[in-house]
Amino acid sequence: MPPDTRAVMRPRCRAALNAAVELHPVVVVCAPAGFGKTTLLAQWAPTAPATVAWASLDPFDDDPGRLLRAVGDAVARAHPATADDLVAAGRAMPRDPGVLLDTLRDVLGALGESAVVVLDDVHRISSAGARHAVAALVRTPGPRFVLAGRHVPDLALGPGRIEGAVADVGVRTLSLTVRETSLLVSAWGPAPSPGAVADLWRVTGGWPAAVRAAWGAGLLHRGHSQRPLRHEDVPIADYVREEVLGALSPELDGFVRRACVGRVVDPVLAEAVVPGGAALFEECVARGLLTSRDDGAGPVGAPSWHELLAVHVRATVHRTQPRTVQAVHQALARHLAGTDPAAAVRHAADGRAPALAAEVLAGRWPELLTRGQLVATERWCVTAGAGAGAQTASVVARAVRAQAAPEDGDAVAAAVVRVLRTTAPSPTGDGAAVRAEPDDIVLGYLSARAALYASDVPAAGIPGERCGPPSSIEHVVDALVDAAEGAAVRGWPVLALACRAEHALALARVGRIAQARSRARGVLTDGVALGWSRSPVTAAAHLAAGLVAYWCDEPAAARHELTAAIDSGGSRPGLVARAACVLLHVCLAEGDPAGVAGALAVLKGTRATDRGGSPPGVSRAYLEAVALVARGAARDALSLADPADGVFSSPAGSSWRSDVHRRVGDHEAGLAVLGPEEVDPSWHVADRVAVHAARALLQVDVAQAHRSLERALDEAAPDGLVRPLRDRAAALRPLLTGHLGRGSSHEPLVTRLLVAEHGAPEPRPSAWALTERERQVLACLPSRMTVEEIGASLFVSANTVKTHLRAVYRKLDVSTRRDAVHVAVRRGLL
Repeated sequence: MPPDTRAVMRPRCRAALNAAVELHPVVVVCAPAGFGKTTLLAQWAPTAPATVAWASLDPFDDDPGRLLRAVGDAVARAHPATADDLVAAGRAMPRDPGVLLDTLRDVLGALGESAVVVLDDVHRISSAGARHAVAALVRTPGPRFVLAGRHVPDLALGPGRIEGAVADVGVRTLSLTVRETSLLVSAWGPAPSPGAVADLWRVTGGWPAAVRAAWGAGLLHRGHSQRPLRHEDVPIADYVREEVLGALSPELDGFVRRACVGRVVDPVLAEAVVPGGAALFEECVARGLLTSRDDGAGPVGAPSWHELLAVHVRATVHRTQPRTVQAVHQALARHLAGTDPAAAVRHAADGRAPALAAEVLAGRWPELLTRGQLVATERWCVTAGAGAGAQTASVVARAVRAQAAPEDGDAVAAAVVRVLRTTAPSPTGDGAAVRAEPDDIVLGYLSARAALYASDVPAAGIPGERCGPPSSIEHVVDALVDAAEGAAVRGWPVLALACRAEHALALARVGRIAQARSRARGVLTDGVALGWSRSPVTAAAHLAAGLVAYWCDEPAAARHELTAAIDSGGSRPGLVARAACVLLHVCLAEGDPAGVAGALAVLKGTRATDRGGSPPGVSRAYLEAVALVARGAARDALSLADPADGVFSSPAGSSWRSDVHRRVGDHEAGLAVLGPEEVDPSWHVADRVAVHAARALLQVDVAQAHRSLERALDEAAPDGLVRPLRDRAAALRPLLTGHLGRGSSHEPLVTRLLVAEHGAPEPRPSAWALTERERQVLACLPSRMTVEEIGASLFVSANTVKTHLRAVYRKLDVSTRRDAVHVAVRRGLL
């Protein structure tokens, strides 16, 4: 077939087809009508790597005998030397059609890679006999086959695809590029402007038939568009109806119409729209009616309708089948009510079902509130004419709209709490008030969330946080558990996730470290699965995970989680301020001035609500004082310590002031700041560790100092909460070294603190007398491993370990294992 002289040459497509033919025995070229499949094959055939035998099929070729004769004639024309054999086989075919098939396979097998067979319009094959004949033919080893059509019938190509023997050239390859669009339009008239070409390509999606239709309709007058083009402007509706929909079976045609109306892009929704829709959806993907998304509007690889096609199908259905449109939207509204209530209400409104919209809104408003979609969804309900059945949702939506700063999630939450507490409940016979269960769940969640960030919340181990007197917030933990369970039972997954995130933070604040870490990880994992990762819904879990990592001296993990909390909690100023405050301390501990500056910038940009213009729940004076100490200005830092500021009188603030007094040489003032020796057990464990460690550094009596240090170790060891000790490791080093010699139940923790301290002395020259194996044995001594266990870990015998131990003791001038560890730490060997 000669190429169309008016067509634009597409070297890119020819190269893709050529590469596919060279590497694969079977190549499938599949796309809807108008994508230039035949034109591409005609351009490619003269440059093909082998002689092309071309057979264009028509409806009459659905008979297997006629089909085989058409292929035989094409092969005979391309390879005249085979004509006699094929003619003889054709004469025998009425008596035995298999003779021609066998002859064709023999002839093509003999030709091998020198033969390429093109079957154009292969979608015209529908009978079982014809499909079996082609399936047998393409299994012939040696030659190459190109099957082109609007869809490919069932030719048993599955095994070949698995083995890599079948390649596909589809819509993504056949669609015009911007440059090809410009060349095509220029071939028909004046060269268009770049802006007009880009606009045309955006609207048509590179569909060649659509580009031709747009040009033919004069949408590019003298190469320029009169105004920004819309999909509706391209006059391709009749082509879509006749060439695209008209080529489908009645069942598939009905599905495409419904799916385009509902913008169905996954098999689950397809099944909700039409029984058996999942299989029909997959058939649309196979036909190229849906393509993999790569436009940035959704997940890469997700199927998406060709937008121009979908627009014209929707317009046709709206014009000719209005009842179908309503039925589709109502079916989708019922299906999506549980997973995407906002979309469900919009579909109910589009389906002219106000009662259904009100039903979804009334039953799902707590979930919509948590997702931040309540106001917009309530407006859709009003648009749909739903006046009754969603009173609470409407009241809450009005309260949210009334906020001066709707982006401030904390203020919105407070407004919702006020509304729910003042809403007049329905009276019972005895005059008692009964509140609806959804109200209770939302009120419990928001009230507990507010309590976690209140100015009178008890100390929670967060440096710089304003807090009230020691008390218990266990009731908050229990309230969030109840709210999460209630939301899960009601089928509100995002609200349940938000409750669990706050629950993880509450556990961290009450000092249940291991539980907080586990719960936060679970929330973050489920957040990814539900599509709500790094959102305000999961921000509290990021903060909880960051706090635990900070307390446990895991700076990289802490920085990652705290940064995520700041990024995702933009609508939660109290949460963001606390996360930034902790991140500032992480950066200070790592000696990262750029990170400190970044954390301060976040705090500065946070909406100020506390007295003195401080960020919500955080003391600006404390942060400035901490920064002064980091710069070596300890006395200036003490001048900022305002006793009226609750941060400086909190356990964390008291231990910090004590350390600063010690730095300036005023030990008595440092002890006075700490108060009585017995700490309040209601304090957070991080604060208890800090106070004990600060006291240990100020004790004059050595025995008392070691007792205070042991108490700090007792508090820190169970959960590995060592940050308060690491902050003081340099000052504690002599005491820690002596502590090993006195005996401690926490020798591994003491050794870890000593080894981790960056200010450790350089190894003494005598340390070089230790051999490599002796160093390995020495490294095992701080553990509780036996001689046999040390030998097993080093793959040597117990006697060999004892020999190395004797050498270590001799070189370090010690006689016991504990003394060896003590001297090794002092010399910098551990």
